[in-house]
Amino acid sequence: MRGLRLPSPAVLLCAALPFVGTSVMAAGCLSSDPCSVDLGRATANFASGGASYFAEVVLVNGSDASFSPGPQALPTLQVTQAAGSEGFSLQPQVYAYVGGSGFQGFHEVAATLLFTGLSFTADAGYQINGVQAVIKGSIATVGDAFGWASIPAAMQWNGQNFSATLALDPTAADFNIGFSLSASYLEGENGTALSYGAGSASFDNIEFIVDVTPAPVPEPSSAALLAAGVAVLAWLLRQRR
Repeated sequence: MRGLRLPSPAVLLCAALPFVGTSVMAAGCLSSDPCSVDLGRATANFASGGASYFAEVVLVNGSDASFSPGPQALPTLQVTQAAGSEGFSLQPQVYAYVGGSGFQGFHEVAATLLFTGLSFTADAGYQINGVQAVIKGSIATVGDAFGWASIPAAMQWNGQNFSATLALDPTAADFNIGFSLSASYLEGENGTALSYGAGSASFDNIEFIVDVTPAPVPEPSSAALLAAGVAVLAWLLRQRR
């Protein structure tokens, strides 16, 4: 549970993080057909196109809640590049606000965000050493409210904002994350509140970072060196004869 000062929904919805690189849409990835996005020295592959990405927020209990509509399949991607890495980032716009309006009862929302069939391959002459997904968002609650995130990684907090880094398999970079948010309001005598709570949560940004370096030049094997030596020796013997 996070007991923090609650920002307005507009602040969370409009939160944006700076990116580096050229903005591109996942061209051809709006259908469920396999597609790829060129990152420069590597390629992001979506086995099911836009269907490789899924996100939603649902009302679990009560009625005192607001949340973003189901985001589009595979939102606009932004390619990011650095000296030893590249990748892409996106803003999933997964947001929920619960409680705060004084409706009697227990109110709860739950969010899910997942990638399936995502993999990365290196271009010729390069190799991938690892892939990470950096997830950023926020959770804030006041009063009788609770919020928690389901992320299989340690979360670093800065006030109500968090970040988490997942180590992924480049050949199967799938993951599933989510959050739950709940608040209750119980009315007492004379309209007073016996319990009151409000909360908000969001996934604001996800960035995939691919550690890519030039592939090492293969060294000649011992057998190849021996064969070359034998060939040179045979040529020298012929020259002497």
